[in-house]
Amino acid sequence: MIYMTHCETLCTTERTTYEDIAFPQSVHIVKDTFRRAKSGLFYPPHKAFDKVILQKTIDYVVDNPVKGKTAFLFAAGSQGWMGTSGRYDRNTEAELHYKTKIPFLTLTNIYAGRIASIFHVHDHVSTDASACASSLKVLMDMQNLFWHYGFDRVIVLAGEDSVCIPSLEFFGDAKASIQLSEEPDRKPSAFDGVNTGFHVGQGAALAVFEKEHAGMSEPMAKFLGAYTSAENNTNPLGQRPDGEGYSKAIDGSLHVSGVRKENVNVVKTHGTGTDANNKAEKAALLRSLDTFVATSYKPRIGHTLSASGLLETGLLLNDMKRGIVPQILNRTEDDDVFLSYDAPAPRGPFLSLAAGMGNIYSAAIFSTEV
Repeated sequence: MIYMTHCETLCTTERTTYEDIAFPQSVHIVKDTFRRAKSGLFYPPHKAFDKVILQKTIDYVVDNPVKGKTAFLFAAGSQGWMGTSGRYDRNTEAELHYKTKIPFLTLTNIYAGRIASIFHVHDHVSTDASACASSLKVLMDMQNLFWHYGFDRVIVLAGEDSVCIPSLEFFGDAKASIQLSEEPDRKPSAFDGVNTGFHVGQGAALAVFEKEHAGMSEPMAKFLGAYTSAENNTNPLGQRPDGEGYSKAIDGSLHVSGVRKENVNVVKTHGTGTDANNKAEKAALLRSLDTFVATSYKPRIGHTLSASGLLETGLLLNDMKRGIVPQILNRTEDDDVFLSYDAPAPRGPFLSLAAGMGNIYSAAIFSTEV
């Protein structure tokens, strides 16, 4: 069995509004991680990761070695972070307008190697660039290390430079993120007929997965299986409305985990709230599962890009421990499947979904019964 023994998350429900940028909008940021960013010597993603890479977790890993090998996987979303000014906003005074003076630190593989060494990981270090699917996609890599290559512990770090000028320009150009001119008439939600889209959010997550051993901490959850798929689509930025990619990922995760579809009663959706994702993800879930309730965290904390899959899984675990599956905020219709209200949390398997640009669909199944 593979257990999640630690999961630290960083996100915020608070929003900050920026009006002096090319696409004025509100974003979810942890303000103190941007302190002195404009000097070019302090990089906000690194300061965010400092909040989830806790000394107590480092001490646990170092002081409780496992018999087999240990790996460090970094779900970074891309090969290199942005860390630079955008195309439009050359003169803005916004704190989001920064350019690092140490550019090699924006190379994600360099950062992964640095953090792996802190955990004394010498067996395997890798970095994933699967966009917003990244932190669930690496769980498929993780299961292969456990099942086939003699690994007994895998540390997963997830996050990227999500709240910066180039990122906001990209989502603004794509009309995916909610612009200031659209508020308050448009609110972030998912699977809703009125409220659509998201705010961009800053986030990070770090989790430790391991096989049972003498010094193991009390598990938070049991990891059952993960699968990543694609769909027959010639547009790498688009999604098929029938949800083929999601369906293949869900069906694959059910197969590798040995879980029957009727036993999955809770789903953490990707839930960006865009029209395309609403259609695709809803169609796939209704086709691939039986009776379930589904939630989305993006209306609460924003879209944290590569961190979102693992980060939101950690949030759901905490909520289920309190006995609830939270509603999807700002729903305008009554819905007891794609929840417009809080629902009681059953015990047992639950499904987490994520999707990334480039035709990437990931699914992972966990259980609260450990």
